[in-house]
Amino acid sequence: MNGLVRRFRAVVAMWIFVGGGGFLLAGLLGLALLTQTGPFAAASTFSADAEFAPGAEIKVSDTGVRPGNILILATPATVDPATVRCTAKSRVYTTGEQRSKELTGARPEGTAAVMRDRGDEFTPVLVTGGLTWMETDFVSCTGDGAEAFALTTAKGIQTDSFRLATGLLLMLLAPVLAGLGCLALYLTRKWNREARLGGGSTNWPYR
Repeated sequence: MNGLVRRFRAVVAMWIFVGGGGFLLAGLLGLALLTQTGPFAAASTFSADAEFAPGAEIKVSDTGVRPGNILILATPATVDPATVRCTAKSRVYTTGEQRSKELTGARPEGTAAVMRDRGDEFTPVLVTGGLTWMETDFVSCTGDGAEAFALTTAKGIQTDSFRLATGLLLMLLAPVLAGLGCLALYLTRKWNREARLGGGSTNWPYR
């Protein structure tokens, strides 16, 4: 029983560091998420998988972008997304039919108003979703004042709602970890004081 008690007290003592470190880490991460700073800021950079001129068709399957997860951007960044119109065409089916439809969507919540790729500034126009690979084999876009468009993947962009929920959860978790750390510190000091006074007990886990 003595060995078990010692191991239990060692684990409790470890929680002084776990609780203190967890409090700082959860608090800092939660604050960064809520204020959208550091790595949790709105996405302002991207890597264009393909650029194409207004009115030109680009073959999506050649860019490496997944059809159901396409982020379309326009340059210069002063282009008004409301004036942009994008059309998707399918492959030619065995029947000879080629389907066409207008792409609709909105700027993802997790993107900045201006995004950069190799020094060029773009504005996010829309992100597609729920489309199969055959429906978006070709994409073309036009827009007032647009000099070029770019495709990239929208996968991995963190939405504002994700940041808010995760940040609040971490901020709630931080004081819990701090409380556990303080409890561990109190118990460890109590047991050490009892041991110095010669009143230590081998009973589980208190006197």
